[in-house]
Amino acid sequence: MSLQATWIQRLVRTHAIMSAAWQILKEDKQLLLLPMASSVCLIVLTASIAVPFVVQSLTGHSGADEYHQFVSLPYVGVFLFYVAAYAIGIFFNAALALCVLRRLDGKAASIADGLREATGCLPQILGWALVATTVGLLLKAVERRSGFIGGLMVKAVGLAWSVATFLVVPVLVAEKKGPFEAVQESVQLLRKTWGEDLLAGLGFGALYFLWAIPGIFTFVIGADLIASHPFVAIVVMALSIFYFPLLGLVLSTMSTIFDVVLYRFAKHGMLAPGFNRNLLDASFITRSV
Repeated sequence: MSLQATWIQRLVRTHAIMSAAWQILKEDKQLLLLPMASSVCLIVLTASIAVPFVVQSLTGHSGADEYHQFVSLPYVGVFLFYVAAYAIGIFFNAALALCVLRRLDGKAASIADGLREATGCLPQILGWALVATTVGLLLKAVERRSGFIGGLMVKAVGLAWSVATFLVVPVLVAEKKGPFEAVQESVQLLRKTWGEDLLAGLGFGALYFLWAIPGIFTFVIGADLIASHPFVAIVVMALSIFYFPLLGLVLSTMSTIFDVVLYRFAKHGMLAPGFNRNLLDASFITRSV
């Protein structure tokens, strides 16, 4: 694709690819269970740290010996917490990517299959969690100690890191590479072909905003019914509030499908059901260097 393509054309094309990802998700709604499980595990992990803290605050003593050990090494404890959180998110995202890869290859892809294969990738997943945590915390630490200009520079570095690591998870699970090799492979793919993943990030954000409008509208209607129909108002408002995390769950799943499809095409030139070759060809700009 040449530079003549307008931003509107790019956005339309990215939306078309996301629509195809939606079709894949519609055919296998069980894929949503993986990001749901990830969210539940992250809530449990956070509660395991927060509950002892609350107990100590209320009673004046710790609710668990492990909490004493945790707070005795605050920096180590925080680092390990982030590593665990990253590892959980990456593990279930890897399981989702594996399920999508299997389905695109025409194979059976149950949730159990994805989890089993992701378990086989635990060394790569833990390695990537360590790298991602270290880079993320270093960037946050530098940003806190930087001024306005320095903070902008750190954000730019963070954005560049996010771009460089777009395809790390598909590389990890498909090629069983270590974290540094996976980052290098992700960068190489992005150097060869500039994909629509940057616009996809904006596109998914725009979709969330657009699809959130019905939820906001419903919440306003519920709030307006409080005086006349309080029970109905509470139900309507509760449903509208529940709608937002559900929307985020759907879009995050679609985003992973999107990345897996782009990885397969960038790496092997392989198409996926529902994805037109011209559409995917137009998703990349081949660099002439």
